[in-house]
Amino acid sequence: MDESRALRRAGWAGAASLVLLVAAVALGYLVGVDDPSMSDSDILERLNDNGRQTAAGFAPPVLAAGVALLLWFAAGLRRVLDRLSGGDPLTHVIVPAAAMFGGLMITGVSLDLGSAFAAWSAEFTPDPNTVRALGMAGQILALTGLIGCGVIVAVTTRITRQAGVLPTWATWASYAVVLLCLSGFWSGGIASVAFGLWLIGAVVGVLRAARNAAPTPIIPTQAGPAPEAASTPPTATDN
Repeated sequence: MDESRALRRAGWAGAASLVLLVAAVALGYLVGVDDPSMSDSDILERLNDNGRQTAAGFAPPVLAAGVALLLWFAAGLRRVLDRLSGGDPLTHVIVPAAAMFGGLMITGVSLDLGSAFAAWSAEFTPDPNTVRALGMAGQILALTGLIGCGVIVAVTTRITRQAGVLPTWATWASYAVVLLCLSGFWSGGIASVAFGLWLIGAVVGVLRAARNAAPTPIIPTQAGPAPEAASTPPTATDN
């Protein structure tokens, strides 16, 4: 596969990952508890609603697919940054940072949805305080995962700025996203929205890089004529 096609697919994977991640969070919100001030009756109603439980059941697989596509995009972004920087070692943190975000996100959402899934069983009696504690634990883990997003943004901004392909206003905006991601516990949903908007810009950048990338030339291998056997000059004989 040539470079252009690989980057194009990675770019579209990043766009699809954003859609799936938003869908997973929306599905999980149907039964999740991210507000400790929610009344006990509201919590129990959400947990025992079969329709909400069924919809939330799609959240984990959708989230896993979104994280997988995000890792694909991160690999493509790393290739673009590696080419811009001439092999800067910092590019190698892009994929691990995305994996950190995805792993903590999946763990956090699983904790938040665990009480709702357990409510399907007649052996489990939901306790609002336990649900609140699990919901808050899941939220803390998910927001901690935004640190990985901050690393991705910071490394990308540094390399693209040094390469002279990122305007000044975009540089400052990107560093603002980094600060929001690093303080995700206090900024809450604002950091998630900011990273989502930055991800859209990064997808556009990777797709542009794919358009400008020259396809890998294919050199045909043809069997040439067999080399002529070296002839041995005749030796002179005495008459």
